[in-house]
Amino acid sequence: MKFLLTILLGAVIGSAGTFYYIYLNHADVTEQALMRDTLTGYLPFLAEYVNP
Repeated sequence: MKFLLTILLGAVIGSAGTFYYIYLNHADVTEQALMRDTLTGYLPFLAEYVNP
């Protein structure tokens, strides 16, 4: 079970790191704004899961 959680945590951190790398180095200003708007648009829905 510990191994599975380690793999899942690594996948989450790896995908977040990849997203941030693309955001910084490969997205133009318009794409960066779209990424920010998408993330901030989902924050109220994610808060329901983080703060039950």
